[in-house]
Amino acid sequence: MTAGRSAAVATAGRALRAGVALLTVAMVLTACGSWRGIANVPMPGGPGTGKDSYRIYVQVPDTLALNVNSRVRVADVFVGRVQAIGLKNMIATLTIDLDNDVVLPVNATAKIGQTSLLGSQHVELAAPPDPAPQTLREGDTIGLQNSSAFPTTERTLASVATVLRGGGIPSLDVISTEVDSMLDGRADQIRQFLDKLDTFTAEANAQRGDIRRAIDSMNELISIVAARNDTLNAVLTEIPPLVEHFNETRDLGTDAVQALGEFSRLVDEALSQSRENIDHNLVALQRPLKQLGRAAPYLSGALRLMVSLPFTIDEVPKLVRGDYANISAVLDLTLSSLDNSLLTGTAFSGALRALEQSWGRDPNTMLPDVRFTPNPADLPPERGE
Repeated sequence: MTAGRSAAVATAGRALRAGVALLTVAMVLTACGSWRGIANVPMPGGPGTGKDSYRIYVQVPDTLALNVNSRVRVADVFVGRVQAIGLKNMIATLTIDLDNDVVLPVNATAKIGQTSLLGSQHVELAAPPDPAPQTLREGDTIGLQNSSAFPTTERTLASVATVLRGGGIPSLDVISTEVDSMLDGRADQIRQFLDKLDTFTAEANAQRGDIRRAIDSMNELISIVAARNDTLNAVLTEIPPLVEHFNETRDLGTDAVQALGEFSRLVDEALSQSRENIDHNLVALQRPLKQLGRAAPYLSGALRLMVSLPFTIDEVPKLVRGDYANISAVLDLTLSSLDNSLLTGTAFSGALRALEQSWGRDPNTMLPDVRFTPNPADLPPERGE
């Protein structure tokens, strides 16, 4: 009995000392003005409190009923605790200490959940479906885009109460009535519309390749335009002064257009008055142009003879050598040549030609008889077309 009584006294003493120590801490915190309840008193031991722990920050849209010292879980395992709750850049931010062996990607998600139906709340950390290769380190922050909250008991009960009190049922009845009124008597029109929609969908599906190519071409065009951003910037910078200049000189442009119209009118009047003369001149010009076209093959040779008359230009280097000229003459004393040159037009014309033929000369090798050669000057004049 004595030993049992001594153990009970010792246990009571330790409990009393612990109570006194806890009361002393509470008084000190109250005196400092930072006492916010027993739940905010730092608790020794547990995950996230050792020397190997690391600290991260979580931005949340709403802290709900979360308290300091709330648990942090990963796959329902207690791995850390909420060290502090505060504002950073006007955003609710949780300061969380985690065990050093907790490995999560840098894009991890955070949710505030409720441990039980009427229990405390905790922070649930998890890896997203597409985890990043980098991992969370000391001082990293999980942003608002990766944080949310599970539905609380209060919100669930409020939603159930809204439904039970008819919050959404009358709306469903109105929607059903309106849909029935819309479809009543319009079955054929709706069927036609659905047929056309099916045709449109089939055509769009058949043209997926063209649509894809159009999108790719548009993307390429946008890339080209983006690559020439400096050029477009220069154009957009220089066009406004040019537009302003055109705006200032628009009266000059109007006057120029009016003057051009007046000039066109005068030209039309002048051409209308002299139309008959122009037509006659054009008709008269047809003949020399036609003859010039016929003489085109011989025109180059004639021009060469014109600049070196009476010799051709090809014979000039053979004619003039140094300071003297080489001239050679050919004297034709055949009877037919003498007959053409001396007796043409007299009563004895043709006598010498006949004498030469009587000596055995072939008429085909003789000079043509000028008496029987047509004279171009005797041809009838050619009329213009």
